[in-house]
Amino acid sequence: MTLDHPLELAAELGPAARWLLVLDFDGVLSPIVEHPEDAAATPGVVDAVGILAQQTTVAIVSGRPIAELDARLGVLPVVYAGGHGAEVRTADGHRTAFVDPDRVAGPLDTAEESLEALLPGSEGWQIERKAASLAVHHRRVDDATADALLPRVHAILEAQRQAGAGFEVLAGKSVVELRPSGVDKGRALAWIAERSGDRPPLVLGDDVTDEDAFHEAERRGGMGILVADAPRATVARRRLRDPDEVATFLRALGTGTASGAPD
Repeated sequence: MTLDHPLELAAELGPAARWLLVLDFDGVLSPIVEHPEDAAATPGVVDAVGILAQQTTVAIVSGRPIAELDARLGVLPVVYAGGHGAEVRTADGHRTAFVDPDRVAGPLDTAEESLEALLPGSEGWQIERKAASLAVHHRRVDDATADALLPRVHAILEAQRQAGAGFEVLAGKSVVELRPSGVDKGRALAWIAERSGDRPPLVLGDDVTDEDAFHEAERRGGMGILVADAPRATVARRRLRDPDEVATFLRALGTGTASGAPD
């Protein structure tokens, strides 16, 4: 897979109205940062998404809860799928939940308590409890500590999966997560696509959690664009380097210009 130029790619794929546009947040609309709570949208990208939303259906599909996406993007006229698709809010404000938080609270509580016992004040580790999942971030953990403790973190999460509670364990970019089985970005995309006409999906994602959406896009005649500074194994057929290039691509796709420059 070769690295694409964002303006050339926008010219090739335009106009935007051809596509159901599906965007991850972290690593796509926002640079990856050491502290997830510090993540912010790349300058200009919110306006670009707003322009695109006037031309076609746009969906933000993220592992973050919808409330966190609102805080970083504002309430745009787009579909929001949070928690990898555990919750969805359509552009007109209708909400759907695919997981009952009360049903999954017990196993998540158990895993969270075990992790807090394993990592009491450990520097760099961050346990993030969400409504329907539990994530452990280790981006700021030194390699030796990660090598020593990460297998034990996995073991705690695996214990809940193997207990038959209906969970799966997924490792992403410096994060490992326990989440309900059957909740992934591919299923979220399928739900959105079935309500968005016949446009093929164009999915921009950076992480292994986006591969389900890349697969679903291909199945529906669309494609994935990997956002990564180096190639890796992926279903995506095209690649942009980083969120800055994504912003340039989205501006050019939305304005139909070759400059991709902010107005």
